[in-house]
Amino acid sequence: MARASQVVLSENEYYLIKAPNGKVLEVKDFSTANGAFIQLWDYAGHPWQQWRFVDAGEGHWRIQNRFTGKMIDLVQDGVVEGTWLHQWSRTSGLSQCWALEPLRNGRTRIRSVLANKYIDLVGMNTSNGAQAQIWLEVKGGNQEWNLERVDDITARTAPQADDPPYPHGPTPGQRRHQDDLVRKLNQSGKGRGRKGSKA
Repeated sequence: MARASQVVLSENEYYLIKAPNGKVLEVKDFSTANGAFIQLWDYAGHPWQQWRFVDAGEGHWRIQNRFTGKMIDLVQDGVVEGTWLHQWSRTSGLSQCWALEPLRNGRTRIRSVLANKYIDLVGMNTSNGAQAQIWLEVKGGNQEWNLERVDDITARTAPQADDPPYPHGPTPGQRRHQDDLVRKLNQSGKGRGRKGSKA
């Protein structure tokens, strides 16, 4: 167990990487392939939205997706501004190593050890589907993240025993997302077993 950015991180726990607007980083289309992009989306409790911080030594971390087992990585080991983030199987390279830097507001900047740039969102976009990239340090919430343990989220949002069930079911937006999810799982053989190959 190690302390970083006012959060006690354990390799046995999973975390959300949450933007100030409440959306989280996830693997796009819940793909298990090497090269699948990292994007922003509303949190819906899915394992491809949850991350484990793996100690990489010297105060650095690898960030591993719960669903795919792959690491957040820099596309083609890029170090320039605007390099996109994707997932890749674990390597020994620094493109998968990250430093966590605490901010006074309790949030965290996540800095690429290789590029010395920060996880950021393309075009400062904060809507669903915004692509994650690296960029030089800038002020503002676009590079600020809340690291929240999944169990803490579950405990705060779980209904109490005496709470009546929500009578109307999912909202239309949630229903569309669920239908989308089922269709994609059916088309991809339940979303498992797809493997990427390095280009």
